[in-house]
Amino acid sequence: MRRILSTLWAAAMASLAIGAANAQVIQRYSTGQWDIEANATRGSFENCTATGQYGGGASVMFMLTRTFTWGVAITNPRWNWEKGTEGNVSYWVDSYQRRQGRVRALASTELMVLLADSQQLFQEIRAGDTMYFEPQGAERFSITLVGTSVALNELLACVQRHR
Repeated sequence: MRRILSTLWAAAMASLAIGAANAQVIQRYSTGQWDIEANATRGSFENCTATGQYGGGASVMFMLTRTFTWGVAITNPRWNWEKGTEGNVSYWVDSYQRRQGRVRALASTELMVLLADSQQLFQEIRAGDTMYFEPQGAERFSITLVGTSVALNELLACVQRHR
């Protein structure tokens, strides 16, 4: 199981890193408060993202890859992470169960959390109010999930359309 998670983590990080460095946006549109993008590398579909802006320069981006690996990147201008640092994280929605995962600092102000391959988690995020994160050795933080049902539905449709 640990080997599978490591492989998924590497694939998700590679997809995100490639997408960020050489991304070609093949479709972009807005729905509600979310900006949806389909991204390719050298013409090959990689992932879809849904990005929502929060106050004070903070943002949340859900990503779903062509292999249906998913994660969430959170940007907060008040953070000061060491880029490339990886660690363990606990996360949960409202009063639902805690899950364990991995987190990586993509920049000093941005963290990427690889989310569990779980339909239950997908439904919790769609219906939930708040998602909490507790990186090992760091302060807990949370994001508001208002409107994420629309974003997650759009992500799934986007990947199915471009896959």
